[in-house]
Amino acid sequence: MKIKYILLTAFTGIMLSACSDFLDRKPLTEPNNEEYLCSRAQVENYINGLYMALPTPSQYGMGVRGEEKNSDNILAEKYDLRLNGEYNAFSGSSEWQKGYQNLRNVNYFFHYYCVPENEETEDIRSLKGEAYFFRAYWHFYLLTRFGDIPLMDCLWDENATVEGLQIPAATRADVAKFILKDLNTATEGLLQPRSKYSGLRINQEAAMILAMRVALYEGSWEKYHKGTAFSKEDQSKYFFGEVMKWGNKLFETGLSLNTDDTDNESVNEGDAFAHLFNKSDLSKITEAVFWKKYSIADGTFHNLGGLLGGGVVDNDGPAGVSKSLIDNYLNRDGTFINPNDGKYKNFNSMFEGRDLRLIQSVMHTGAKFRSTLKGAKPMNVRVYDNTGTDEEIKEKNKDISSPNLNGDGNGKNVTGFHIRLGIDTTFVEGNSETAIILFRYSEALLSYAEAAEELELCNDDVLNKTLKPLRERAGVTYIRPSAIDPNFTDFGYELTPVMQEIRRERRAELAFQGFRQDDLMRWAAHKLIQGKRGLGAYLGTDGVLYQSFSPTAQESLRLVSTNEEGWMDPLKEYLPRGYQFQPNRDYLLPIPPDELELNKQLQQNPGWEKTE
Repeated sequence: MKIKYILLTAFTGIMLSACSDFLDRKPLTEPNNEEYLCSRAQVENYINGLYMALPTPSQYGMGVRGEEKNSDNILAEKYDLRLNGEYNAFSGSSEWQKGYQNLRNVNYFFHYYCVPENEETEDIRSLKGEAYFFRAYWHFYLLTRFGDIPLMDCLWDENATVEGLQIPAATRADVAKFILKDLNTATEGLLQPRSKYSGLRINQEAAMILAMRVALYEGSWEKYHKGTAFSKEDQSKYFFGEVMKWGNKLFETGLSLNTDDTDNESVNEGDAFAHLFNKSDLSKITEAVFWKKYSIADGTFHNLGGLLGGGVVDNDGPAGVSKSLIDNYLNRDGTFINPNDGKYKNFNSMFEGRDLRLIQSVMHTGAKFRSTLKGAKPMNVRVYDNTGTDEEIKEKNKDISSPNLNGDGNGKNVTGFHIRLGIDTTFVEGNSETAIILFRYSEALLSYAEAAEELELCNDDVLNKTLKPLRERAGVTYIRPSAIDPNFTDFGYELTPVMQEIRRERRAELAFQGFRQDDLMRWAAHKLIQGKRGLGAYLGTDGVLYQSFSPTAQESLRLVSTNEEGWMDPLKEYLPRGYQFQPNRDYLLPIPPDELELNKQLQQNPGWEKTE
């Protein structure tokens, strides 16, 4: 099968089922017999179908780019209900069902797999390794949302009675260890390296990065939730050690960051980072360890380019990137910014001399914008000239292209900051085929550095192969962390200077890629959420952003919510007391009531007992 079709194969004939539906489910597939998964073609077709459930943009959605309204990176009028403590006892039902449906599909493969051992070619073994990866992936999906869960290590169909489904939950630490065991099996003699399929299939290196992600999550969860109902044991040092063990194996594979020196298409400084998100072919970029290819010619595409080009941040309604994220980025000389400095009231000045990832991730003056309009032009925020005749005024100001602060609908921006990450610079209109990365080498570098610092092993050797190259690619002078930034995000507990910079780097490097909520949950970072609602750009009448609008448009800006100092405050009317996240409850989702009714061995998650 050609590579370009590998991730596109339709997954047909599969009837999905939550574990509570086992008693009345229909047959999973036809034919359902002992010879169904006995050939290379059958195995490959089935495994290809499992790829369909991975998180990649639908044809008309924002996908991962707009996902981070579930954190402090994106502010949206249709705010995240979990952050505001508005979930109820049934709010975890779809996640529970999704996780176990996908696990059942994977375990169906293991149950009916019948290729004789002497006929297992290298390619068939790699497909089998992909199944272990998927089983690990979906267990981790459930672990991050529910904590202690029943391990689905086999096909439960033979237990399809009420008695057979009385399966107790494993502790979260044991779930994490089970996941790591599956990934170890996948990487030891099964999965092929990235080079085999140029990153278009699950591979050894992707499994190693997932193992690091899992171990880091569990280690930090157990450390930062220690002493609460969410962490009954502390094996954090063991899991941090696992991160470093897997990282040391990964370093031997020869992966490298994409840099301006190695990127054949880099023209401007910082292009190497941008090209990870706005190109259609990443086969030669080893940093893109596992990615999805789109092809309009083959009928697979998405509309992310059009949405980003039209200024959309959240497909559900008006939204914008938070000032908090903007303030996270360093100056290019490696020094901290002071967000209280008056120059940051100037929309243009705030982007000058900063980490190049900021200007690659967020729209600013000079960057291509409004690509969906005829005669697309770059964003340009400057003072509107209102002198002369109507025709003269129109001509003088035709180059101005400000953030979409007026109007309504998905294209309206509530902070002044639009997402740029992933905009295809050659795109004008129509469908898009920019690639989407699911696993990237830079994540592994950040995981390794964080685990090392947690174990007090983060010396110069570690920083020089993790933090330093990431900063230098972003055009930031590397300075060995030695001081605390007084304006850095307050997590409610002390951080070392090194850990502060690792967390800063993680937020900058992984923005709009779906990591931030998991990070906040595992770090027990409710202080960043509770009672807060976030701000946007400065919109005082003395600021260039306000003055870039015509007098008529300025009248409508009076409807934009701002605080007393003139900073955009988009959720002021929606969340007058800020997010009402409940730290004694909302770190985990509730186990669905019907699952508790079916399986008497399960216990509801902390804080949700009284809502049943």
